Amino acid sequence: MATSTTRRVLLRVPVPVCPGDVLDVTARAQITNDTGRVVGVGHALWVYDVDLVPAVPVADRPWTQIAPHLADNCTPDRHHMPLIMGAAWTVPDDWPPGHRAMVLFQAAAFRSSPAAGETVRVDEGYGQLVVRRFVPA
Repeated sequence: MATSTTRRVLLRVPVPVCPGDVLDVTARAQITNDTGRVVGVGHALWVYDVDLVPAVPVADRPWTQIAPHLADNCTPDRHHMPLIMGAAWTVPDDWPPGHRAMVLFQAAAFRSSPAAGETVRVDEGYGQLVVRRFVPA
């Protein structure tokens, strides 16, 4: 059985951080399923170091998942599906001084028995990624 998966970063924001800071992250988006078939959609929150030296391509950097994957099926009857999640992440003690954290909201659409040209649309105007940085006293 063939399976199709498309993974995309929906939203991202660089945040200046220091070891011990806590990032309170809230993310929202919405997808529309116009395929006429059931499509699974998963999403998660991630962080990576923006300022790695020497420069390392984003795909090759170590990414840290800061919220577990959530997933659900979007049926043709459902048609629209909100993606909402949040997390609190403490910047580790070994975080390099002066480096920024890139916070990402990523989603993946997947289906067994895919057909060419099928797409799941990420709806404009529904996305939001809010990152609040709390600094220890």
